[in-house]
Amino acid sequence: MTKLLQVLIAAGILSISLFTANVYASENANCSRDCEAPTLGVLYTGQKVIEKGFTINDKAFDVAERTQTVPTTALRTGQPVNVKVITYENSGATYLRDVSLSIGNFEDDRHKNMLATISFQQPFTGLLNRPLASGSDVSQTTTVDDPTGLLKDVTITASEVDSYRTKVEMSFKILRPLDNSDIIIQTMDAKRHTGYNVLYDAIKVGGKDITEKPTPPAKTPPPPPLKQLQKKVPLQNVECRDGYEKVTRNNGAVACVSTYTADMLRNMGLAS
Repeated sequence: MTKLLQVLIAAGILSISLFTANVYASENANCSRDCEAPTLGVLYTGQKVIEKGFTINDKAFDVAERTQTVPTTALRTGQPVNVKVITYENSGATYLRDVSLSIGNFEDDRHKNMLATISFQQPFTGLLNRPLASGSDVSQTTTVDDPTGLLKDVTITASEVDSYRTKVEMSFKILRPLDNSDIIIQTMDAKRHTGYNVLYDAIKVGGKDITEKPTPPAKTPPPPPLKQLQKKVPLQNVECRDGYEKVTRNNGAVACVSTYTADMLRNMGLAS
C-alpha cells in the first residue's frame, strides 16, 4: 500500500469520525439536556442516579431495568400498604409532571390489565422556577382510578429530595385478595416524555374480601295519613313516620300522633 493511499484512508476515517461526533453533538443540543422521561434508577446512558428507587412496607429495591421481577411482598386485606417512589428528572424536580402507580398484570403495552391506578400530578401551567410545594392544592393534585373498588384510604404526599429528585409517598389499603400481581410505575415530565417500570409479582394479597357494601338509601318518611287515604291506601295500611303512632278516632278518622297523645286519647275513650 502506497503512502498516498494510506493518507487518503486515514483522512476518510477522520472525516467520518468528525461527522459522527458532530451529529451526536447536534442531537444533544436539540435535546436541551432532556431527552428522556423521569427515572427511578438509571439513565439511558446506564448512569445510576438513584439508590433504592422503590420501597414497599420498608422493603427497598433498586430499579435498574424497565421490567424486572422483585421479591413478592405478602399482604393481607385491609392492611396498610406504604409505597415510596423516588424519581430523578434531569431538567429539575419542578419539571416532573406525573408519577402513577398501578396494580394489575402487565405483559406489554397492548396486553395489560390495570385494576386500580393512583397518581400524583403537577399542572403543566405551573411556574417551573419555583420549588415543589409539598401538600399544596394549587401546585399538586392526586387522582384515583379504581372502577372496582379495590382500594381504600388512599393518600399521596410529595416532596423534593434535592433539585433533581422527588419523593412521592403513597398509602392505601387493598380490600380484596389478589394472586401475584404486578406494580407498574409510570412517570412523565413537562415535555411529556413518558416512562414506565414494571415490577413483576410485586405483591400478593391474602385474607377475606372486605369490600364495603353500599349503604342502603334512607327510607323516605310516609306522607300524612290524609294524603295516603287520598291515594286510595287502605285504612289498615296507613303508616306513620318514626316516633308517631297510628290511632283510629271514634268517628273512624285515622291520625298519627305522639305516644303521649295516643295514650291520652285511649284512656279518655276517644280513640283506639
